[in-house]
Amino acid sequence: MASSSYASTEETTNACRACRLLLGPCTDELRDVLLHHVPPSTFPHVIINKRINLPRLTAQQMNLILPRGSSYTGNYDDMDISLLYILLRNICGLSPHSNGWGNDPDPTDRSLSANIERIRIARNQCVHSSSPVLSNADFNTIWTNVRSAVADFDSFLSNGNKYEKEVDFLRYETMDPARDSNYIEELRKQAEEDAETRKIVLGLKRKYNGWV
Repeated sequence: MASSSYASTEETTNACRACRLLLGPCTDELRDVLLHHVPPSTFPHVIINKRINLPRLTAQQMNLILPRGSSYTGNYDDMDISLLYILLRNICGLSPHSNGWGNDPDPTDRSLSANIERIRIARNQCVHSSSPVLSNADFNTIWTNVRSAVADFDSFLSNGNKYEKEVDFLRYETMDPARDSNYIEELRKQAEEDAETRKIVLGLKRKYNGWV
């Protein structure tokens, strides 16, 4: 049988596995960190008071956390990495890591904010290419950085290494390319929405600063 240019390779499996890691245990753990700081019962009050601290949100994000004529009634299960990062950064009172929010943290910085940043950076690394591939070197770097962050989160949450165990399970679990390709598309969709929002914000800044 002739080989297909679309057949799974080690590099495409790496990409699927990393995306599954980020959309699975990493997202769930960030939700737990948000739960620790802001219980869902207090979220509607907190988000109203902290709204001025938020950057521009996508329409979907705005409708979720600040619905017109109502208030958020969920338990954070409907929030993705992009929104969780925004909320953890802006409404939880967390101090920035040593290099500041939005920047690569110092490798020796194991603060909560530095590890939140590492998850965001790993997400971006997984979707930067138009082709869903990760070299072994890139995959191992992402996995090592994320696993360390997850272990630190587990310690902070005192949850008995709950998510670190899940990370180790996913590292060697058999992958189903047809199923797991959805993880790449979902992560890429999140990143595209972020990029579009940043483009809008940059346009507004230029307008109000007299650049256009």
